[in-house]
Amino acid sequence: MAAPNSILSTTLQLLRDKLYDNSYKAHPLFRALDASGNIIRVNGGARVEQPVIFGEHSTISNIGETGFNPVNMAITDPFNTGKFEFANFTAPVVLSQVEKSANQGNLAIVNILENKVNNVMLMLKQQISRQVFRGGVSALSPLSTLNGNGDTATAIDTTGFFQNIAFGSQTGNTVGGLSKTTFASRNWQNQFFDATAGGGTFDLADLDALMIQCQIFNPFGELPDLIFMSPGCYANFMDLQQSQVQYINATDRTSLDKDMVAMWRGAKIYVDPNLGYTSNALALGGADTISAYVLNSKTMQLYIDNTGDFTMSDMIPVPGTATEAALVYCRMQLVTGHLASHGLLVNAG
Repeated sequence: MAAPNSILSTTLQLLRDKLYDNSYKAHPLFRALDASGNIIRVNGGARVEQPVIFGEHSTISNIGETGFNPVNMAITDPFNTGKFEFANFTAPVVLSQVEKSANQGNLAIVNILENKVNNVMLMLKQQISRQVFRGGVSALSPLSTLNGNGDTATAIDTTGFFQNIAFGSQTGNTVGGLSKTTFASRNWQNQFFDATAGGGTFDLADLDALMIQCQIFNPFGELPDLIFMSPGCYANFMDLQQSQVQYINATDRTSLDKDMVAMWRGAKIYVDPNLGYTSNALALGGADTISAYVLNSKTMQLYIDNTGDFTMSDMIPVPGTATEAALVYCRMQLVTGHLASHGLLVNAG
């Protein structure tokens, strides 16, 4: 006989835990943020409010040798808040009565469920990664994207973090409710480097120049520690410095979906097939190949609500059909509190 709902629901929870753990290892975005400790789990809340400091609180006064000179007590409030609303989305796992009846025995049911749960979990991770790196996933539009340039098939997302034009010249986009135009002088802009500027081609010095600029503006004074490259950019990178690259955990690599484990200047390099697209021709910098994101994990976090951490409901009948369904629910948001410590590399493959 077919398994009762109580057994199916328990099986789904067990599969969710198994597949959740396995699928984390299969996507560079989640693997990288999880390894760097930048997946932050919270309970509830309508949004993430990220503190952002613009400018200085007070000025320095020279009090002379006696110490009785007047002190300038004029102050400003340097604290601002980036507001990032949580993105809420779900996907169903559906089992028909025909499938239950045709596959007698608990083991057969578990095999069907495992395939379906695996498919849904991987689809969610893939679409989340696509939205973060490239944008344009309509069902996930409330989820932050790093791409503020659009692509050949998608309009410019004016809430996207990065733009393909020089630092200080970026306008039009608003990140966390804070305008890049308004706060341009306060460094609310990403670093940028075009590998073909001046008619040249991609060189390791291009990547170094971008990372140094990120370091200069980093409040911690550190180089970026995460680099996401397109397959083409990574191939060019490897060709340039085969003798210098350092590898870690090479035995963990089984496919392009896993991190490529190379390191450069202390930053882990991950390859993601969502990169390598061409930006929208109407973007500030025009049509460029988006080759790599250079990130500082200390100033970028992925918040996940514990109630929406790929949480799976029980199986319940779907009214008017001969099916039962469980919902996988996600509630998360990508946030940053410091744009100038991140960079965008274009036209490097």
